[in-house]
Amino acid sequence: MKIQKFNHRGWQRFSKPWKNNSFTFPSLGKIFFLCVPLCPLWLNSSVLAQDLIKPEQIVQAVLVHSPVLQSAESEEHAAAARAAQALAGGRPTLTADARAAHYWGLSDQQLGPQIVIPGVPDRYNAGLQAMQPLYTGGRVRGQRAATALARAAAGQTRRGAEADVTLAALTAYWSWSQAFHALESFRAAVKRVEQHNTDIQNEFKAGLVTESDALATTVQMENTRLQLAEAERRTELARARIAYLTGHALPPEAQPLAATGATENFVPAEKDLLDQARTNRAEALARRLEVRVAGEQVETARADHRPQFNAVARYEQARPNVLDIPPEDQWNYDAFVGLTASWNIWDSGLTRAKIAEASAHREQAQQRQQQTDDQIALEVRTARVDLANACERLTVAQRAAESARRNLKVADDLWKNGLTRHVDLLDAHAKLTDAEVQVSATRAEVEFARAAREHATGNLDAKP
Repeated sequence: MKIQKFNHRGWQRFSKPWKNNSFTFPSLGKIFFLCVPLCPLWLNSSVLAQDLIKPEQIVQAVLVHSPVLQSAESEEHAAAARAAQALAGGRPTLTADARAAHYWGLSDQQLGPQIVIPGVPDRYNAGLQAMQPLYTGGRVRGQRAATALARAAAGQTRRGAEADVTLAALTAYWSWSQAFHALESFRAAVKRVEQHNTDIQNEFKAGLVTESDALATTVQMENTRLQLAEAERRTELARARIAYLTGHALPPEAQPLAATGATENFVPAEKDLLDQARTNRAEALARRLEVRVAGEQVETARADHRPQFNAVARYEQARPNVLDIPPEDQWNYDAFVGLTASWNIWDSGLTRAKIAEASAHREQAQQRQQQTDDQIALEVRTARVDLANACERLTVAQRAAESARRNLKVADDLWKNGLTRHVDLLDAHAKLTDAEVQVSATRAEVEFARAAREHATGNLDAKP
């Protein structure tokens, strides 16, 4: 099975197939570029065979619309901008400045028989200054490392959000499928019970059955119709959930695929799934990067104990130039190249407090990492058991449905031959309805559980 994309020629296939039952999706930016001009994806249902909506179509639409994912992508862009700022911190800077002023109360000053300092009321100057940090005590290096790691962490956070949104989309889709295809079982049940009610009413008119049997059949028919109405409302709620996630309502004729409920004979070992999760889960990777970011911030704070050196060069034009003695009311230039140094000798404990704060944040990051690892381990174990249980329930439900069909056939034959009570026949009808609905529901539950396991192990957002 391959993912489809929509363009002006209709639905085309991406070149790379899904692998190992894991979903492969393009990046949010690519999806946005492809899909936004033509959303909703299902606007023209003629391009879809028999109006069937596939799960990957819902996933793509949800990824495009999701405010959560858009927010995560914006945060990733902000992290990239902060990383660019840190890179610029160690590079040379060039600044220009200019000044014009008029002074009152100035007069010429005599500094000897031949030296007179004129009082120039109008003063102007303009200059260019270049500065290059030579040694920052690790400040620039720490900031660059921290922002680069933070950018990588933001990318992993976005991947985690994409996986969460994908799981929500698949859950909504299979809930819709579960409700939609349960309708088929209820419609068949209503048709079956209505036919039986017609037969019973005819027999009652002929005096072949009691009024109690006729009324019991009518009650059974109305209860089945009520179940059908409730299933229709559940289908509408599922469609509303998809409309909320995608930002667009499904067309009335849209239909979901029926869950195949393919069971898995082999259940992977818990250790193997946990190893996959530790390697693949974006949340775990993000927490590890955040711990490293906090460590770099501690080192950056410690750098305030160390001196800084900068190379400086300046060219200036001034009228008068105050470096000339005596100054003259004319434009003159000066230039210099030098070295500046600064060292925070005493700051009343400010640097120590900054280091303590950064160290506390590092401990918080480590605690968040441990909490995330524990949460992921719980999700993996839960998903593994849930999938095994769902597969087992489906096997049992299919056997129960087959038994219910045989039971109804036997009960109907016995009733026609006067060998069983009518209530037993009605009970057989009810059991078959319940068994068929259970099969449909359990098939969807297998898909829920499979998607949850892929999410828990970090394979739901695997890249091609």
